Amino acid sequence: MFNIHITAINTYLPKKRVSTEEISKKINAPDTLITENALIRLFGVKYRHIAANDEQVSDMAVAAALPIVEKAGRETIDLMIFAAASSDLIEPATANIIQQKLNLTCPVFDVKNACNSVITALDIAKQYIGNGTYKKVLIVNGEKLSDSVQYNFLNKEELGEHLAAYSFGDAGAALLVEPCPADKGIMFQKIYSRGEYWKLCTIKGGGSMHPHDASKLYFTGFTSELKDAFMKEFQRELVLSKDFIDIIFPRIKWVFTHQVSLSSFEAIAKTAGISTDKFISVVEEYGNCAAASIPLAIQKAINNHQLKSGDDILIIGLGSGLALSITYMVW
Repeated sequence: MFNIHITAINTYLPKKRVSTEEISKKINAPDTLITENALIRLFGVKYRHIAANDEQVSDMAVAAALPIVEKAGRETIDLMIFAAASSDLIEPATANIIQQKLNLTCPVFDVKNACNSVITALDIAKQYIGNGTYKKVLIVNGEKLSDSVQYNFLNKEELGEHLAAYSFGDAGAALLVEPCPADKGIMFQKIYSRGEYWKLCTIKGGGSMHPHDASKLYFTGFTSELKDAFMKEFQRELVLSKDFIDIIFPRIKWVFTHQVSLSSFEAIAKTAGISTDKFISVVEEYGNCAAASIPLAIQKAINNHQLKSGDDILIIGLGSGLALSITYMVW
């Protein structure tokens, strides 16, 4: 018997680093002054990296993936999955563009599940490797959320709907997934979806609802309501999985979760009954990087010599839609 494990991980951050003060100065709304301190109080974000105008989502994914591909060998990659909220185009799949840039010949496709995209791709990789279809699956990610941020408003109400976007940052990530002994890797994973909340966070343009309305190409969200929905559904699933939780949670060394804000750590930690000391935070330095957030946190823990082989870790995925995931892994 074998399990699956992340055998390599790498992340990429664009060169341009932008402070929250710079973001606050760009916001233009009548009779409204959004200060640096106000945004930091709301989200805890001090800096974020912003991609260059001509830097594509695929470029960031390639930058993260290239060291892994070169070390593993292109010919050894059996499947590549591009997993992100962002994309280069509506058609074709961004995975095809990345395949060409990485000079891969394996099958490729996109997986889109908002900020839970990478974890969803990890679940797909688990099925493919588990049934013997593939042995090495490369999951790649690129998030260029800066393109969805609106800075000009007619009134305060408009500003409120776009406020959460001021926490956004750009990044790329890549993970190599392979079989491993049964005592390591993913021990438990479950993904939940609650479609009744889909209207709480959206980018409405570019699809069939608003195919030609440029004003709909910006992020809008009711983040307070979404946070309440996350906590409600997360609590419900923890109650349903109580026997598992009682056994596993005391073993957890580190927790990696999607990074929306600093306050979200406290809410998740309180709901799960896990000390915030076990959570690895990247939101202060990088902002909300959508599906790249969890890989960035794992990379940070590795670089800081915190995450070690044999550690029990918990990965909590959150995404608009509403998407939730719980992954228990022995690193």
